[in-house]
Amino acid sequence: MQTKIVVNPVAGGGTSLKKLPKVEKILDSEDVKYDIVRTRFPGHATELAGQIEASGDRVVAMGGDGTVREVLNGILSPDTPIGIIPAGMGNDFARSLGISTDVSRASQYLINTAIKKVDLGVERGKFFNVMGVGFPSHVVERFNRYKRGPVRSSLIYFIGLLRSVTDLDNYEFQLELDGNTRNQRANAIFVTNSRFTAGGLELVPQAEMDDGLLDVAIISGAGRMELLLALRQAYRGEHVNHPKIEFLRAKKVRIESRSRLIKMFDGELEGTTPAELEIAPRSRTIIVPANEE
Repeated sequence: MQTKIVVNPVAGGGTSLKKLPKVEKILDSEDVKYDIVRTRFPGHATELAGQIEASGDRVVAMGGDGTVREVLNGILSPDTPIGIIPAGMGNDFARSLGISTDVSRASQYLINTAIKKVDLGVERGKFFNVMGVGFPSHVVERFNRYKRGPVRSSLIYFIGLLRSVTDLDNYEFQLELDGNTRNQRANAIFVTNSRFTAGGLELVPQAEMDDGLLDVAIISGAGRMELLLALRQAYRGEHVNHPKIEFLRAKKVRIESRSRLIKMFDGELEGTTPAELEIAPRSRTIIVPANEE
């Protein structure tokens, strides 16, 4: 079996290619048989992952959360092991699994492997890890503009957060959780399967990636300064008792909004509300550090 590394050459503003020689050095030193396959267009990683799985080789995603999501969606069997070498700006899926954002250390996990079955969110047949509407979509819109600039790190997410606070708004939602409906006025609704989003924001510290439930975080009625302080706390996971943030869990979530709002999936903007989300228990197998087995 050969390891085929699906590399997104534009991930991390191009830093993925700069980090690739470190990965090759580690794998060469351990006589690992591998091949590098570069993506050429959005969605290409999904196609490549399917082809690699069909050939019987091991697939590894090297890029950010968007690249990982594409690879996850290209795999058919929940038992096919998937490796991750974080090389984007967010890397929140890997971070939540305890995979080091240092590519040399992450490459070692491909040699001394353990595996973990994880749940994933599903929306219209596609897997996701973190979905958001309202404030998070504005952050990603800003981020997409700023990532063309000189900064090449997760700091861009933080800059996007700061700038997006200036046009903070409240939205009218109808939220349905496992058949129970409520009207909700909120700045943001996140539906996630893991702890981290936005390049290290520990939004849901209590989230488990194998509990068969989606975690829902609702930010409502927050003022600009109040939200900034709450987000500062969230980078340390110290916001769980904040009066303007509510945490819920469900297997199925439906979100409708009075006006159509852009949906954010794993740092990418795709489609508009409504959103119909559910958990897919133990739907993928991820190569993780041995102590995370």
